[in-house]
Amino acid sequence: MSAAADIALSDVEQMVFAHLLEAGEATRKMLAESAGLSFPTVTAALSELTTNDMVCELRREQGARGRATIVYGVSDAAGWILGVDIGSTQVSFAARSLNGCVLAQDSRRHEGSASALGGLAGELVASARLLAKMKTAPLAVALALNQVVPRQLIRAGRPRPLALEIAQTFVASSSLPNSLPFLLENNVNCAAVAEHQDGLMRGHDDAAYMQIGVGIGLGFFADGALIRGGQGGSGELAQIPVSWSNAVASGVDEIERRYGSVGIMRAASEVFGDGPAPSSPEELFSMAENGDEKAIGLMTEHGVALGRIAAAASTILDPSVIVVGGGLTRNRVFTQIILDEFRGRNQDTTIEISQKGSEATVLGACLLARDLAISHIAERFYKPLSARPTLLPSPVTG
Repeated sequence: MSAAADIALSDVEQMVFAHLLEAGEATRKMLAESAGLSFPTVTAALSELTTNDMVCELRREQGARGRATIVYGVSDAAGWILGVDIGSTQVSFAARSLNGCVLAQDSRRHEGSASALGGLAGELVASARLLAKMKTAPLAVALALNQVVPRQLIRAGRPRPLALEIAQTFVASSSLPNSLPFLLENNVNCAAVAEHQDGLMRGHDDAAYMQIGVGIGLGFFADGALIRGGQGGSGELAQIPVSWSNAVASGVDEIERRYGSVGIMRAASEVFGDGPAPSSPEELFSMAENGDEKAIGLMTEHGVALGRIAAAASTILDPSVIVVGGGLTRNRVFTQIILDEFRGRNQDTTIEISQKGSEATVLGACLLARDLAISHIAERFYKPLSARPTLLPSPVTG
């Protein structure tokens, strides 16, 4: 294991290390001021952290009086983390050092069943040459799953959730030690973390991310913390009924089935009938932009519906900003319909379109793995993004 996993830091060292992680880089004076410690105390802590390869000297800046000021940062040797996205159409991973440097990354598209995805992702990680050369195991691993991740993975009298099956299959195929801390999180929550830490939600304690693609889901922060709900199923927008009338059926996942990408294509096949029909949402939107009346009608209907869903979610959560992302938000005209409908119903919450693209989920997984690792290293002086993450039992059992 890495230095960070093996070394027990004193309270002062934990505090200094936590402040340095937050700052990215800092001088002794800056750390003393931010941590409220004396200069000699910070100097002693940095000396010990440097000896243990947790902290390193980044550079020396020449001062006005001729004395150089040392700028410190978190060492590459402090450890690394692994984020894995096990999605419905693609598996990917990214390995990063604790200080944020990208060590390795890769992705692979697939058409496998949900139960087989853990093995595909594990094989991708196991075959990565750069990871095989790492001299230490990761401090933590976070898996982003296209599933609800229950707070309790094993409950008496309940069938094991698919999320647990996928994660266990990943561990068995990945060549990673099963004693590592493996964090499981829903993919939309991971994307929300990426937006909150390094995107359009940054700086907002109360913010939401709505993903619109094959599925429709919501991840949100309140008072700066990721909200997962009592069962782990917060933000499952697909479960909102499409009708409140007893006379109109509203099945499970009905909103998602109707207004996700599959629903749009199903509606298109019905509207276009035997005539030339679009083969993808992108083609449908292109036809609408070229003046096709049927395509315009479908695009408008779905855009308005999604804008109203976002408005409904914002009415309940009252975020400062809601960021909309996912595959269906790549078309400018379609997203403008969503934005206009939302703004017509809510003038208090800012709505934005994500700029991150498909890498948001794996980035969020990395950030959650880092969050877990730091929580273990500097637990007394670090407020985690996810206060009660779902972890695989250790060691992992079949």
